[in-house]
Amino acid sequence: MRPYDNPVRAARRKVELCERNGSEEVRCIYCGQTDPLVVRPRRIQDHHVFGWERDSATAPVCLNCHASAHESIRDANIAMTCEKDSKVFARAVFLLLAVHLSMLAAACRRFAKKMDKQ
Repeated sequence: MRPYDNPVRAARRKVELCERNGSEEVRCIYCGQTDPLVVRPRRIQDHHVFGWERDSATAPVCLNCHASAHESIRDANIAMTCEKDSKVFARAVFLLLAVHLSMLAAACRRFAKKMDKQ
């Protein structure tokens, strides 16, 4: 039996995912995708909103949105390493929060447009 065909391991991963997310439904916070063929449970990642060295705050995002978030962070010239200078640290946190909130705002606009069509 190949390791990825092991039903016991698959069941354990599903239980761990449900415990982490609070439900069986896996949803990207930026695109809202839940289709299991597009967003399988293991394709949802924890995006460290402020960088893993700065803070442990994470958001569940799909691979595409995770890549898009990191591209936006690179475009904004934000270092992903923790700074020792408090002003530089605060500047980076504010810029990272701005990237995160702008992606959430875009998601809210898309979700509202979908509701208009219904």
